[in-house]
Amino acid sequence: MDKKRICAVLAAALLLMLSACEGGRSEQAASQEPFPTASVPASTPPEVLTPEELLARQPMDDTHDAFLVDTGGKLGTLMVTVEQYQDGYKGYGLFEIWDPHNMAQPIQREIKPLDFVGSHQTVDANFDGYGDFGCMYAMGNQPNYWYFWLWDEERGRFIEEPAFVDISEPVFDQEKQLITGWARSSGASTGLTTVYRWINGKLTCVRRIEAEVDASTGFENVFLSVEDRIEGTQVEMFYQTYDLEDGAWFDERAKWEGDLDYHGGSENVRISGWLDGRWSHVFAVDTGGSLGTVLITVEREPSEEGTALYVWDRSDLSRPMQTLRARICQPEDALGRWCRRVDANFDGYGDFGYLRAYDEDDPTGWYSFWSWNETAKRFEEMDGFENLKLMWFDPDTKTVYGRLDGYFQWKNGKFTQYEE
Repeated sequence: MDKKRICAVLAAALLLMLSACEGGRSEQAASQEPFPTASVPASTPPEVLTPEELLARQPMDDTHDAFLVDTGGKLGTLMVTVEQYQDGYKGYGLFEIWDPHNMAQPIQREIKPLDFVGSHQTVDANFDGYGDFGCMYAMGNQPNYWYFWLWDEERGRFIEEPAFVDISEPVFDQEKQLITGWARSSGASTGLTTVYRWINGKLTCVRRIEAEVDASTGFENVFLSVEDRIEGTQVEMFYQTYDLEDGAWFDERAKWEGDLDYHGGSENVRISGWLDGRWSHVFAVDTGGSLGTVLITVEREPSEEGTALYVWDRSDLSRPMQTLRARICQPEDALGRWCRRVDANFDGYGDFGYLRAYDEDDPTGWYSFWSWNETAKRFEEMDGFENLKLMWFDPDTKTVYGRLDGYFQWKNGKFTQYEE
């Protein structure tokens, strides 16, 4: 063959090979085409709910509660759910904190004693600009008590403040940064008003106003006592008894409740400036004698001989007129029950007792007592109270009743115990 014919044959062969390759690719492509299938709907994205919508889906009934708290911090609004346990765990509740943007699991969980659910409040309870919340955990015939959790922005969680559990019906004054509690004790509007302030990060009672029917007078009088915390000392600024039918104590109580800067008469202002940092407690005792009302100051630090109690003549505060020593205690949760004023030996003069042992689960306690000797113008320690968990005195029968199987009666200058 000549060269031209050979080239033509090679070109034709190459063309056939290229055609075959293209045909193979077409067939391969055709074989890779998917077969027609039934249409499959795209997966539905998870439903995004607002915190309010999530809240609306929570159970709320006699044993469940839920509410939102705007923390004011980086986590924004969180949801709180409360469930009261039943059956074997009755009397306890489950508190859970949820992030509405991630409901996979709670970010906090706590189990605490709980009598019922349904009462809550959201408030800036420590006045730091962040949102906090509280839940009522117990309610009696008169007072009611709450748990409160405070938002900690740095830790990103709520921290319970245990001091709130002893404040009944707390009311928050954001402007004055005060918290006021009220625990009514009777239908006659007697009870305890407490005013708290945050001092160096600690919730501190700065005023305590107690109006109560006086058991030591046979329930015929009402006493009104006002204590202020001044430079770390619990100081009684006012104490007076009123006839039960006399409404004057209402007006006097209102003065102390309405203004934390109110300190009574000029004498009280003078006493405030006389305070000594060594004392933890200052209170008044009306002796009923020629010296009238005297002051008692209690030293903060006890010595080997016991704690010193100094007796002062209000007309001369340059030096104490008497020093007493005793084994006493001053637990903060028994504030207001540290001292008792009563005619303990029924001789017509005012005596006083001071707490020496205390059971936090019981409002009563064991006291040491001193009676006023009008002739000697001094207090003398009394015997007979060692085994008496004190409740009240009955001046008509000269009997002292306490939490024990029996009672004490004053006869021939001493107490005699009688069985019930």
